[in-house]
Amino acid sequence: MFKINNTLSIKLSFIFMLFSLPNYFVPALANEIEPVHYAYSNYLGSGIYRTSGQNVTLINLPFSYEIGQEGQTTYGLRLPVSLGFFDFSFDDVPDLDFPSSVGTFTFTPGIEFAYRVNENLVLESYIDIGYAKNLTTNRDVTVHSAGLSSLYYFDIKNYDSIWSSRIYYAGYNGHSYDASDSYAAIQLGIDIGLPVHYKLLGYRFQPRIFTSLFWYFNDVDFKLPVKTFSEKEQEVTLTNSTEVGVTLKFDETIGYSWAGIDRIGISYRYSNNINVIRLLFSFPI
Repeated sequence: MFKINNTLSIKLSFIFMLFSLPNYFVPALANEIEPVHYAYSNYLGSGIYRTSGQNVTLINLPFSYEIGQEGQTTYGLRLPVSLGFFDFSFDDVPDLDFPSSVGTFTFTPGIEFAYRVNENLVLESYIDIGYAKNLTTNRDVTVHSAGLSSLYYFDIKNYDSIWSSRIYYAGYNGHSYDASDSYAAIQLGIDIGLPVHYKLLGYRFQPRIFTSLFWYFNDVDFKLPVKTFSEKEQEVTLTNSTEVGVTLKFDETIGYSWAGIDRIGISYRYSNNINVIRLLFSFPI
């Protein structure tokens, strides 16, 4: 849910990437790679996607801008950007061993609405139409997505909680080449705040725990790396999955109002064929 003020709300995943981002866009690699499908990266979320044979790291920059409010309805723009890196993990960060190039780029602008039914229930919806490009193969696709969700706020004794229910659809179509796919999913989750607060570097925060369950109406195909297009692609399928994690929710935004974060955390998502370690900088469910 986007904030009720007319400011640019930017949750920056991996802020260090921004300082040298232009240097990462380099000519196609000698060994072309088809990754975990980059078209879905803004909907799968930031994380290291581990499959048999390769790590693919997706970095999400979920830019958004709130336009205004009429009555109980708030509306705004979604401007998410996602970058993909091959064979890079968070273990490389302390050694400053950053990837030498960006593998994929995805931008899916859209509109979003939030309607407050009462003090406990908020209904949300969005529609996105965007573009994604694999920079190692020079192939690109158009992306479309839409979704509905509800957020229910309640207390369990001293534990303030949020129950989330979401249903969404995403698909892509190849631009100047024959490729298309789509999937739809239901996500249920609960986010629980512990009845304690602490301070970190002068910022007051609340520890929170969460879990989410995902059911996919049709399978999401992940691609393993291929050296040339003539070779047969191997596919790994994302099926129903479970995610658990912890976050620290700050009372005030860290940084500027137009470029800051109000939550950090880590989670683990498990499916039969794919394991995901995620770093979180926004509401996790």
